[in-house]
Amino acid sequence: MIEFKNVSKWYDDFQVLKNCSARIEKGEVVVVCGPSGSGKSTLINTVNGLAPFQKGEIYVDDISVGDPATNLPKLRSRIGMVFQNFELFPHMSVIQNINIGQLKVLGRNAEDARERSLKYLDRVGLLAHKDKFPGLLSGGQQQRVAI
Repeated sequence: MIEFKNVSKWYDDFQVLKNCSARIEKGEVVVVCGPSGSGKSTLINTVNGLAPFQKGEIYVDDISVGDPATNLPKLRSRIGMVFQNFELFPHMSVIQNINIGQLKVLGRNAEDARERSLKYLDRVGLLAHKDKFPGLLSGGQQQRVAI
C-alpha cells in the first residue's frame, strides 16, 4: 500500500531523512516513533507530497509520489492524515468538520456525507457531540473527530 525506497531529504545542509525504506501493506498498522526532530513528521509528510524529498522513491498504491506527472490532489484525496494539532475548523460543529472533506474533496452529496459522518461518530463514541464546536471537546475527542 505504501512503499519507501531509500528516501532522503535535506533542509539546506541538514539531512533529516537518510535512505529510509519500508513497505506497509494494506490494513497493517505501523507506528513511527523517535525523539523530537528525528524526522517522523517529515517522513509522514512525504507520503502525500507535503514535504518534497530529494532522493529515493515513494509509492502509494503503486502510484509514484515523486513523479511530476502524478496528480497529487487526486492522490491526497485517497490518503487520510491527522496532523499533530488536529486542524479542526473552530467555527464549525463536529458534524460540519467531518462533512466538509467529503463534500469538497470527495464530491459526496450532503445526505450521504451526513449519514457516513453519523455512523463514524457513533463508532468512536461521539455521536452525542455532533453539534458541539471543537473548543468544547477534550483533546482526545478532538483527535477522534479529526481521524
